[in-house]
Amino acid sequence: MLLFLRLVLMVTVLTLAAPAWAGVRIDGLEEPLLGNALAHLALDDENCSTPEWRVRRLLREGRGEIEEALRAYGHYGATIRARLEDSRDDCWQAVYEVTPGEPVIVRELSVSLTGAATQDPPFRRIIAASPLQRGQPLRHDHYENLKQALMETASRRGYADARLLRHEILVHPKQLAADIVLEIDSGQRYAFGDTRFEQDVLESDLVEGYLPYRRGQPFDSNLLAELYSALAGSDYFERIQVESLTAQRADGQIPVRVRLSPGKRRLYTAGIGYSTNTGARLRSGYNDRRLDRRGRQFGVNLLMSPVITELSANYRRPRGDPKTDWISLDGGFKHENTDSSRSDAYQLGIRRIKERPGNWRENRFLELLVEEFTISDQRDRTTLVIPGISWSRTKSENRLRPRRGSRLFLEVRGSADALGSSTTFLRLDTQGKWIRGFGKTRLIVRAEAGLSATADFNELPPSLRFFAGGDSSIRGYAFEELGPRDADNEVIGGTGRLVASAEIEYDIKPKWSIAMFVDSGNAFDDFDLEPQTGAGLGARWHSPVGPVRFDLARPFNGDDRSVRIHISFGPDL
Repeated sequence: MLLFLRLVLMVTVLTLAAPAWAGVRIDGLEEPLLGNALAHLALDDENCSTPEWRVRRLLREGRGEIEEALRAYGHYGATIRARLEDSRDDCWQAVYEVTPGEPVIVRELSVSLTGAATQDPPFRRIIAASPLQRGQPLRHDHYENLKQALMETASRRGYADARLLRHEILVHPKQLAADIVLEIDSGQRYAFGDTRFEQDVLESDLVEGYLPYRRGQPFDSNLLAELYSALAGSDYFERIQVESLTAQRADGQIPVRVRLSPGKRRLYTAGIGYSTNTGARLRSGYNDRRLDRRGRQFGVNLLMSPVITELSANYRRPRGDPKTDWISLDGGFKHENTDSSRSDAYQLGIRRIKERPGNWRENRFLELLVEEFTISDQRDRTTLVIPGISWSRTKSENRLRPRRGSRLFLEVRGSADALGSSTTFLRLDTQGKWIRGFGKTRLIVRAEAGLSATADFNELPPSLRFFAGGDSSIRGYAFEELGPRDADNEVIGGTGRLVASAEIEYDIKPKWSIAMFVDSGNAFDDFDLEPQTGAGLGARWHSPVGPVRFDLARPFNGDDRSVRIHISFGPDL
């Protein structure tokens, strides 16, 4: 109680000691006119300590400032009265009584282009989309925005000689009319000239492979931004400077200069994490991002957890287009110990990764898999030579927290006795995820389907069988807990899988949200699907490096209906 009284006394003393603030009131205006008028008024920045002579001078000048603010919105016939009033705290208050009058209407509008831009569609689209139109109230900002957009587009698209021939607004206040004339001569459109790289990092032919344009192609600064982005994403360079040398243009071409300095060559990474699928996990890695001037790279990664331990190595080199075309050699060992199986897998493979039209990433691969496994009462060793191909595409406006995005994945892989494999099989995997935001709400829909055909199912290792359950599958069930069972009621996996999920997430704070979800599906044999369903509630913390998910899920099938905790971390797509 004593502390409360002290706080009240302190607030009272501070309030009495604080200077009284003056005020400005404008009657007769509504937004946006009111806000623009206040923004123009110098008097609005004064307080009670301002001398009276200055207040009265600013009061008189305020009429002109309000007139200027109203003219920006086409009101040229405003009447303004101003007076000072004494406020209750012995300070002044300025009052403006404003009648804005009718706005001036655009009577004539002439926007004309000459030069090569007359055949360039973006300019016509800008003119058509402008709110500055005949018959509409005059807005000076609309006029300036149109003029600026046309000149900026001219600069961006290589019209380096573009100039304004005529640009004027003729206002007739008594007629409440305005005539606007805007004439632009674009001149010729320049093309890309020589691109000069100033660097000592990669072979010249390799770094030139990052160019998204050719010499002689019509100039567009968006392509320079694309070049910058590609170089930045290569991990080869630390400092990147891309500039068009417009002042050196000649013979219809604009040269380009690119300055590059080497980035850090060796990268070491380490991290810890946790998910209910794998438990606590430790991750470390080493990556040499520039073995030589041909851009070859080498990396080693280690993942350790109670469920999965994996050591992998990767050697890759660019081929063709270094932005999208790579050859990769992979090798590694993976130990997996789940409730349904135990396996040790040795893998060696070669793959070619290439971008395809429509932002699809294609991955062609050939791998050798040797896997020793125990599942139920079966112990075996299988050797498989597996060719395959996959396509994936991810779209998102925000990598960490997309409001609108999708991810699609399709893979076909198989093997045959003729290749020296232990068995013949063909497997198809598809996955999809869609995210849509509505205000503070996000809808997340996920689906996956898989199917395989094999000559001898028992020869398939666990890594090529289908299971369900876990953080990223059907919540409410343990990792790979679901699937067909043998005579001893042990899960042995299936030849197919079908899983679907729907989740609604609602933001409660800038970095926190809550979620409701339902997951359903199962792994199966012979298309005999027995769906298992889990549903629950969750919380999301959107950390600087991706969301952390805390879920409580209850299964709706089986004997155990207890609530399971799921914790996972990683990007939404």
